[in-house]
Amino acid sequence: METFSTDIYEIWSQSKNIVISTHSNPDGDAIGSVFALAMAAAEIGAKPVVLIEKYSEKFDFIKGTEYVYNGNLDDLKPDVFIAVDCGSKNRLGVFESFFDKANVTFNIDHHISNENFAQNNIVLGNSSSSCEVVFEIIKNFCTLDKFIAEALYTGIVTDTFGFKYNSTSKNTMEIGARLIEFGIDFSSIQDKVLYEHTTKEVEVFKKALDNFKIDDNIAYTCLTADEIRECGASNSDLDGIVEYILNIKGIDVSVFVYEKGDNLSKISLRSKKADVNKIASVFGGGGHIFAAGASFNGNVQTALDSVLDEIKKELDKDE
Repeated sequence: METFSTDIYEIWSQSKNIVISTHSNPDGDAIGSVFALAMAAAEIGAKPVVLIEKYSEKFDFIKGTEYVYNGNLDDLKPDVFIAVDCGSKNRLGVFESFFDKANVTFNIDHHISNENFAQNNIVLGNSSSSCEVVFEIIKNFCTLDKFIAEALYTGIVTDTFGFKYNSTSKNTMEIGARLIEFGIDFSSIQDKVLYEHTTKEVEVFKKALDNFKIDDNIAYTCLTADEIRECGASNSDLDGIVEYILNIKGIDVSVFVYEKGDNLSKISLRSKKADVNKIASVFGGGGHIFAAGASFNGNVQTALDSVLDEIKKELDKDE
């Protein structure tokens, strides 16, 4: 939507229980968004709590973790539920039921495939990240500080890969500059979230490269749950694999599939020219034109074969 028609300040400031959550296996944009929103909500006198799954330790420097809910989930009765960085309600995973219990719901996102599933949908598909959208919202009623700026900058850097992706706009760069003015260590943030790796990440990355293959101009790899465990890693240690293999010379599309659960696989897609959002939508997923993903009910090999077939169909149309 082009304008924020809802008086967000009035609703949030008068609410006793605001629950803020994001998608399963949260990335830097999701993490930065929920904590920036929590800190902003607290700053205007609201009482926010954050529901979030375990995430990579590389993001431990982000402040606001005191808002993570540690009580009995059965006791949680939200007045307001804010879903961030979720293209659909089911992306909330185990926290979806709390969305349905709230009196007022918000959906804050930047994915063009968003299903506008809340009462109040603030979905800016031209934005680089959900953190960019969050900035546009909270700048109107919140006094930003260094900690909020760090969270927002982290999300923007993560989803643009250091202001590299074509989703980066003039506005994105201007917001980044404004956040730097708060005295954040922007160089250190980029190092932590884009370049530094744990031993677990290196081991699982190595295994993914062992499984790597090329089919014409498509690069792809996959990991089973057993392979991830053998590396001492978890799903939160898989960032960067699909982006890395896209950078191979002559590659137009990259695919990374991993086993997420019992007969459930996660598909990640990146592209230099094909519309992978369209491909992901075939499997009930979505995202952006050049970066998208989906869940697949089936094993890794079946998921990989299915998505490769769809990619080839799409690439054939462009020839």
